[in-house]
Amino acid sequence: MEFINIPTALFSSPEYIGAEPIQRATWISLLAWCCEQENGGIIEGCRSWGMRRWMQTCGVTDQEISVENELYHFDGDNLIVFGYPHEIQASVQTRRKTARENGKLGGRPRKTDIETSVGTEKETHEKPTSAISENPEETQSVFFENPEENPAKTVRKEGKEGIHPLTPSPCTVEEVEDHLRAAAFAGRVRLTPDQIPDCATAYWGSRDAVNWTRNGIPVTKWQSDAISFATSYALNHPPPPGNGDKDPYSNLEEL
Repeated sequence: MEFINIPTALFSSPEYIGAEPIQRATWISLLAWCCEQENGGIIEGCRSWGMRRWMQTCGVTDQEISVENELYHFDGDNLIVFGYPHEIQASVQTRRKTARENGKLGGRPRKTDIETSVGTEKETHEKPTSAISENPEETQSVFFENPEENPAKTVRKEGKEGIHPLTPSPCTVEEVEDHLRAAAFAGRVRLTPDQIPDCATAYWGSRDAVNWTRNGIPVTKWQSDAISFATSYALNHPPPPGNGDKDPYSNLEEL
């Protein structure tokens, strides 16, 4: 997840009020990292981590973690972080799965000539969304709920600048995967083959959810934008330890 959804009620909870200021700051850093990893608020096997590992991973020290409180505590070798947004994680993962399925189908349909004419003078000739009988005694409004029955109806989406037509997807998930695989082979981004599909899905879903914009600016070159996203993704999702001296990227030469 790219955002932290913290209910304001947590800041008036006994767990937060009873903690020291440094513990509150540590908790926010832990919660932010957990949201990036989508780990359910559980940092597994971290009790033995040293200060360098904690600093590189979560931006906190082992001394800060060792002082347990109600905002975070150890359960065996795992650290449990209070207030993790489980419902938001489930919602994000569901949307991501849907985005991947839609991406395989080619994304959103291209806008038609009729759709682009909405709001212009041409609209008066093609946009009737209701039919009124010529007989005043039988006058009634007929509304078309099915877009196929009413081709002039434009699907629109709320945004910061008001209601606007949806932007067609410039690529599919498979195209993003192919692009990232080539970039990883060329050394432009540090992704393992197993990470590429998930990274491509996460990128496609995150951009499609905001109408193919980045910080409010339309994405005009998705290839370079995907590389930027993948670079951040690789930093936040390092390959699992235990590979010894084997280069986790060496098998890209086989692709």
